Amino acid sequence: MAGQDLWRDRRLPHAMRDELRRPLGPVLSGEEAFAKVRNAPFVVTVGDASTADLAARGRAPNIAVVDFKTRRKADDALREQVQQIGSRVLTTVNPPTTLTRDMWRALSEAFKSKERVRIEVLGEEDLAALAAIELAPEGTAVLYGMPGEGVVLVWVDARAKAAVRDLLARMV
Repeated sequence: MAGQDLWRDRRLPHAMRDELRRPLGPVLSGEEAFAKVRNAPFVVTVGDASTADLAARGRAPNIAVVDFKTRRKADDALREQVQQIGSRVLTTVNPPTTLTRDMWRALSEAFKSKERVRIEVLGEEDLAALAAIELAPEGTAVLYGMPGEGVVLVWVDARAKAAVRDLLARMV
């Protein structure tokens, strides 16, 4: 998979849903995640709770992907917290169980920015971690929430990218 071919709209087939519920890295508490990424050169968070938690501990992400919801329900308190993160805001449309061309574009633009970027998603950010891992330079820390369990930490390397490409290739 190379270049713009990645950037097509993708939908998660029902048969893959259980597979995507399995974390792509270790599941950590917020405190453990902070300890591992506090000095990382580049951090991406996907999800409102994981974004707000990391920032509250003193490490604002370089890129935060949020939809102002937790467990698919609006959360005004989290909205207030995450709206403080990032000096540049991009907006994208991304329906549930989908990874849109618009999300790819927003993440690509965010990775090129010199500023901290908050990507506000109209819809859901549930699959954005896949695109973030694919687009991120090696050595980037990608954190995404596992509701009720903690936060998943993926250090982007060739193995993480290969795993994500396999998943993306099987999406429709």
